Amino acid sequence: MKKPDCATGECAPQGDAKSRRQAALAAEKQAKAPKKEKSESHVDRDAFDEPKCFDILLNYACQAKCLFCSQDFEWRKDKNLMPYRQAAETLYKAFQNGYRRMGFTGGEPTLRKDLPQLIALARKVGYGYVRIQTNGIRMADFAYTKMLADAGLTFVKFSIHGHDAATHDKLTMIPGSFDACLKAIENLKKLKVGIGVNIVLNQDNYRFLPEFYELFLLKLHLSNFVIIAPLYEGNMELHVPEMGVRLSDVAPYVRKAFEVFTKINFPKPPLLLHFTPCVLPGYEQQMLGWSAFNTMVVSPQGKQRDLDETAMDHTVKPEACAKCVYNDRCIGFDASYARHFGTAEVVALTAVPTRYDAGTRRASHEGRSVLTDNETCVVEVLKEKNGLTTEQFLSLAEKFPICKDCKDENAVINAAETLIKMGWVSRKFQKGKYLWSLDESKIPQPARA
Repeated sequence: MKKPDCATGECAPQGDAKSRRQAALAAEKQAKAPKKEKSESHVDRDAFDEPKCFDILLNYACQAKCLFCSQDFEWRKDKNLMPYRQAAETLYKAFQNGYRRMGFTGGEPTLRKDLPQLIALARKVGYGYVRIQTNGIRMADFAYTKMLADAGLTFVKFSIHGHDAATHDKLTMIPGSFDACLKAIENLKKLKVGIGVNIVLNQDNYRFLPEFYELFLLKLHLSNFVIIAPLYEGNMELHVPEMGVRLSDVAPYVRKAFEVFTKINFPKPPLLLHFTPCVLPGYEQQMLGWSAFNTMVVSPQGKQRDLDETAMDHTVKPEACAKCVYNDRCIGFDASYARHFGTAEVVALTAVPTRYDAGTRRASHEGRSVLTDNETCVVEVLKEKNGLTTEQFLSLAEKFPICKDCKDENAVINAAETLIKMGWVSRKFQKGKYLWSLDESKIPQPARA
């Protein structure tokens, strides 16, 4: 049940610019209003409800040779390349059908010479958000990365599977691929393009999840992550003995990884894909699959697959699930995992478990030094110019693709409000308008890896 990144919380509301601005200005008056708290004992059903996303698999070619890849290496030998004309027609029709988020993936989409043209076309058609998923190797070249950014690229999701060069390069079988990712991240920060990271777990990397986040979260100040339990399909199915790992073995290290986020009170810990509550009770708030994916995936041959219609075609639920408190919500174990490891790890939850962060949560601004994507966007806007009115502030924010939901201008205002509490941003009321300013001395600088 391979799911593209639009299914990992990356899609965001669009809406008419005028109405967004009006809503954001109104939000200033409502910022102090008391808000109804949702129950902490249940998963928020709205947590992953997203607008419609469209993912085009442009090709199956890839320089990397990851043994745990869920795609079959044999596919690379065939001519599995979607023609430019077909890709153009597909993205245009998708826009006509209401999709407003476009993703280009593969294989490795940066191997396509026409990728800049496809990105530019998607933006011209009207997509406000255009993402690629990449191994990052080509994006170490600043000139190439700038070409993609100039074409209209708004978000890059990296596949990084190790906390250091030795681990990542061994897994990809490409010497220098880890350093290439670090360079690519540096390039994208300079170009102010949004960044996210997927890590697919396997026998070589799952024990180092805490170290992974100490580097990418605490030092490099990235904030958008997905931890993915592997699918036992494609090339991975041939390498289960050396690459496969039980979810129950992975779970303690996922908990340790989350402690890195909890310790600094970071409000957006990693999302979890292909996990179930019985394996990680209390973490279901972060698990994908609890609500609509709203994503259509198109293969290089043009075959379309709606993730919501096909999700349960790739999962199994043993008899024990019937007694679980989440039976009506959980879609079950991945079937490919169950084929190799069985379902003995399934233990019915008879009550809603306590959330992983219960008793540790503080106000969103307390004890934090790492910014969310939205907060980073606010900082970059105010670095451009201080003393902006709210309207000027929101207008300038639209030019920065750092965050995935900046187009929802309420999100920008809310992020700025948090930065005020952190003491990094000030807002003064002058001549009937709010003026926003940044104290750059308060902003910690990300370290170089």
